[in-house]
Amino acid sequence: MILVGHQLAAATVAVLVAVWLLRSRWTHTHPRAALILWQISMLTLVVSAIGALLGFGLAPYRRGLLPALLDLPPVFHELDIWHAAAVLAGLALAGWLVVNQLLCLRSTARARARHRLLLQLVARHDTDALVVDHPVAVAYCLPGRTPRIVVSQGARRLLTDAELDAVLAHERAHASERHHLVVAPFQALRRLLPSSGLLTRVCATIELLVEMCADDKAVRQHGRETLASALERFHANGTGGTPAGALAVADTPVQARIRRLRDPDRFAFPLAWPVACLLVLTALSTSAALFAVPL
Repeated sequence: MILVGHQLAAATVAVLVAVWLLRSRWTHTHPRAALILWQISMLTLVVSAIGALLGFGLAPYRRGLLPALLDLPPVFHELDIWHAAAVLAGLALAGWLVVNQLLCLRSTARARARHRLLLQLVARHDTDALVVDHPVAVAYCLPGRTPRIVVSQGARRLLTDAELDAVLAHERAHASERHHLVVAPFQALRRLLPSSGLLTRVCATIELLVEMCADDKAVRQHGRETLASALERFHANGTGGTPAGALAVADTPVQARIRRLRDPDRFAFPLAWPVACLLVLTALSTSAALFAVPL
């Protein structure tokens, strides 16, 4: 039971850090640091939840979880109903999460592939972007091995040259920093439990932080007011929606991003961030180590 206690302690640390992130205001000032902490915390929570179930179920063996699992099939019938149920629940949770993630990746990859084929038919190359002859203003990044930046004629007519350059820089930031890989695990969890208001809130938070990271990179090249003005024009004129699997310049709460660009909060980098990172990394390493090292 000591092993289970360690796993539950690791899960508690991850939950406390996640709650702190949800309630903190500094995250919009330092979105990259917040994203790092979010990713580590959610991974810790998943690993420790599976570890706690398997730890309880395999406690009679007094071994690391992986060695005990390898020797489990011939002696599974020797476990009592509670330990057997915990083992099955842990394996089911792990399988459920992995299969759901793979299915989400596959469906997203297929949607992106279909959209790439469509772009080959309707889009034309112009510098580093594909231009679609459509009156509605849209601009987005279609991620993948060879990312595509797509902008409509409506967006080109709507924006000034400087604003368009800022928008394209924002989309290039999504492509170069592989932001789709950051949001993918969270989106998969939301699809797994679509009725969970908390997961929906967490996923929306991650998507907003990703957009803010891309905003920051565009701002370094083109300035705050230029990008804010472009976002304001998109917001005022509406957008035509974004294809599945794409990252768009104006899909997340645009008003919050405009306020951030024009009147940025001046929160100092939180002194608690290194402490939270150390705690959650220790929790993750402990939780993962207990899969191989017995207590």
